[in-house]
Amino acid sequence: MGYSTDFKGMLKFKKEPTASELAYLKKFLSQDRRDIGFKNDSDVYESKDEYWYHIDLELTDDFSGLQWNGAEKTCGLYHIVNFITKQMRKKYPEFELTGKLTAQGEDIEDRWELIMEKGLAVKKELVVKGKKITCPYCEEEFIPK
Repeated sequence: MGYSTDFKGMLKFKKEPTASELAYLKKFLSQDRRDIGFKNDSDVYESKDEYWYHIDLELTDDFSGLQWNGAEKTCGLYHIVNFITKQMRKKYPEFELTGKLTAQGEDIEDRWELIMEKGLAVKKELVVKGKKITCPYCEEEFIPK
């Protein structure tokens, strides 16, 4: 089926967006970039390590920021956040997000944070502390608290 990563947290708007900013932003959220006019990889990707199509973000219920939309197989979320920021700044130069999202992949060691630094999303690896144990019944790996 593929590999999945879950995200917790939210990225807050640095300044409260206007209705027109929210409407423009909403055109990107939960969309496949190819369906909204970004079919060519060269128009989207800024590095060779990028590979994504779906913008797996949504507005928070109170419209104060963005959060992961729960989509399966989310990939390259920090690149996606930077793409959104770049597109928004073309029309709204003061657009900026703050905060962080915590990522947990299917592998217990696959933990990292998407942190907003100087207006850009960066990926910061987290150190997993503790001894990994394998359950003798289901063979699932975990680290006890």
